[in-house]
Formats: sequence, C-alpha cells, structure tokens
Amino acid sequence: MPQKYPKEFLELCRSVTAKRPKTVIDHILKYGHITTEELKEKYGYNHPPRAVRDVREHGIPLETFRVTGSDGRKIAAYRFGDVSKKRFRKLSGRTGLSKKIKEFLIEKYGCKCFIYLEDMDESCPARHFRNNYFEFKVSPTKFSSL
Repeated sequence: MPQKYPKEFLELCRSVTAKRPKTVIDHILKYGHITTEELKEKYGYNHPPRAVRDVREHGIPLETFRVTGSDGRKIAAYRFGDVSKKRFRKLSGRTGLSKKIKEFLIEKYGCKCFIYLEDMDESCPARHFRNNYFEFKVSPTKFSSL
C-alpha cells in the first residue's frame, strides 16, 4: 500500500541515480515494500541486503520486517522508515575525498594509513583517502580535522 511522502523526502528519493538503490526505492514507492525474494528473483540481485544498504547509505530510512516467502519460510521485507526524522544530507554514502583535501592531509600528516598506521607511497590514488574514516570542517581557505 503506497502512501504519501513529504516533498523533501521524494526529492531525496529522486536524487538517487545509482541503479541498485534506485530500483529498491522505485519499487517501494510503487508497491509500499520490497522483499529479499523480489530483489533476487525479479531484479536479479544475488545479495539483496547490499541493495538495501545502498539505499540507507543515501540517507533514506528503511525499516525491516518479516513476511512469508513463496516457499513458506520467513524472509525480510523492507519499507520506508520514519521519514519525519531528518537524515537528509547533501553528501551521503561513501564518497572519495577531493584532490585538494587529499593534498592537505598529506601535507599535514604525511602519506600515512590511519587504520594500519603504516606509511604509504605519496602517489597512492585518492580512493585510499575515504571521508567515511575522517570528519572534516572545511572552509574555502583551511581544513581542520575534528
């Protein structure tokens, strides 16, 4: 049973363009929920929880509940959670750091892995510097880690 959602929430849903989370979102908007069985059989996703996690990484709340699958077993189903709670952000999910931030980090701390505390080659690609490991206050002229 699809329901009415706030305009801001629908805009957030429409802003998701990646195929896997968009498929989950569109299905829930149309039918009210989606099951792991539908994700696997109808859409061909071998790991349905990954598709659901993609949606959550975009700041969209999902609620998990149990339904009976076609074989009689209990399976997971997903619907939108409480959309009144503000989770909406411009940047969400895993995003690589910009070249400017990477250069600042290398200048300030050296080229070091803060997970394994090992030195790294300065030519390492920017994808090794993920913002989900750090929080930064960024202003046009200076960066500072929190």
